[in-house]
Amino acid sequence: MAVPKKRTTRGAQGQRRSHLALKAVQLVRTTAGGLVPRRLKKAVELGLVKRG
Repeated sequence: MAVPKKRTTRGAQGQRRSHLALKAVQLVRTTAGGLVPRRLKKAVELGLVKRG
């Protein structure tokens, strides 16, 4: 089994994982009125998804 020769520092570990942070959901206003997540805008406007 492969074992690293040196321990990874917390800084290096954090830099490697920096892209894993959660991002806030972008909300956009629809033509029907109301805010929905950007990725669902078209589906809401077409009536495929109910606004919650």
